[in-house]
Amino acid sequence: MNRCRYVGVALLAALFLSSAAASQQPPTPRDAKAELKDRMMARYPLLEQLRDAGRIGETRDGEVKVVKAADAGEKVNPKDPGKGTVGELVDAENKDRHSLYAVLANELKLTAAEVAQQNGLRNLNKAKPEHWIEVKGQWVQRKSIKTPGEQDK
Repeated sequence: MNRCRYVGVALLAALFLSSAAASQQPPTPRDAKAELKDRMMARYPLLEQLRDAGRIGETRDGEVKVVKAADAGEKVNPKDPGKGTVGELVDAENKDRHSLYAVLANELKLTAAEVAQQNGLRNLNKAKPEHWIEVKGQWVQRKSIKTPGEQDK
């Protein structure tokens, strides 16, 4: 019986040591990509609320930006100051987007700028009519612009 206990303890120690060693290794690209996606998915509902409220918009370069500079310092949720400001949320999203674009560019054998532009076009096509899009430095609502595919209709 003592021998079984010893083997069990040894197995637990081995599992503990292997998981500790694994947590000290740098994340693999797939792990980094999954972490980016998780953070972005967690942030998405707040971004969507801010888009719907007209406080943030999308750019053709695949970034999210604050539509009115004054909104950058406003709290995302005044009832929950821990959520930070609109500007902080936008900065965190863009940082993760740029990281994800780099990972995807490597996988797709493209440049990060090409991936960003493809995402920008996708976001433009998905935008609701009242959402804001930055075009040549000016903010316009989605309903007032047409994508290349829509111009043929």
